[in-house]
Amino acid sequence: MANEDTIALPGQDYDAVPIDVLSKNTSIKTLDLSYNNIKKVESLESFKQLTSLVLDNNRIGSNNTFPNLPNLKTLSLNNNDISDLKEFIESIKNKFPNLTFLSLLKNPACPNYYFTGLDFNDYQKYRYYILYHLKNLKFLDSTPVTPEEIKEAERQGIYSIPAKPTQQDIIPDEVDEDEPVYKSLSSELAQEGKGKASFGVSTYVYYGRQSEDIISLISNFTQSNNSSIVGSNHQNLLIFNGANSTSCFEGGLGGHRRCC
Repeated sequence: MANEDTIALPGQDYDAVPIDVLSKNTSIKTLDLSYNNIKKVESLESFKQLTSLVLDNNRIGSNNTFPNLPNLKTLSLNNNDISDLKEFIESIKNKFPNLTFLSLLKNPACPNYYFTGLDFNDYQKYRYYILYHLKNLKFLDSTPVTPEEIKEAERQGIYSIPAKPTQQDIIPDEVDEDEPVYKSLSSELAQEGKGKASFGVSTYVYYGRQSEDIISLISNFTQSNNSSIVGSNHQNLLIFNGANSTSCFEGGLGGHRRCC
């Protein structure tokens, strides 16, 4: 996606900054290359107007040769492979003189206080170290920088680099074991614009005292719409309407409703 000031190319499987794509748009102010496989930040020397660079969810390490970007204010590098905080800060501290927002969450060099509630002291040392070297920061990891932190960073920041973590104890996303799991569409149907199936939401609700009611309803629905039942369990029935829709009925013996 692109407009006059912004280029966003997330999830394109780039292994490097796609300079061939970007070379004709060096006057942009915002560049988003998140969710790719980029390992090093390079070839951005011509993008002097950049104010925001988003590189979340890549494979960027500690050692990068960043260009001088005098107007850059936002640098987001969440969930990368930055493991050496000292090396990383050295690579950026003289390149972005107007940087006010930096986020390094979910990198090995960032103690994971926000994800486990642990390592608060290490996380605070990490903040002091960064604030000592990057004097203009207003936000670090989405948290505002306080006057007290700035004062403490001046006092002890140069000595406050935390020990390198050996393991990131990030809490995994909780999984609801009772939630049904559905298989994805085939690759042919999944291609945008090529599949004949579509999903929609209906407000129609059907009630019946016995299970025969829903069976009769579904039988009539499938016959009148050239449809067939493609999946079911004790509470759900999935019906494929051969023309252009899919319908799902769910409910137990006490009531049934068309949910899509």
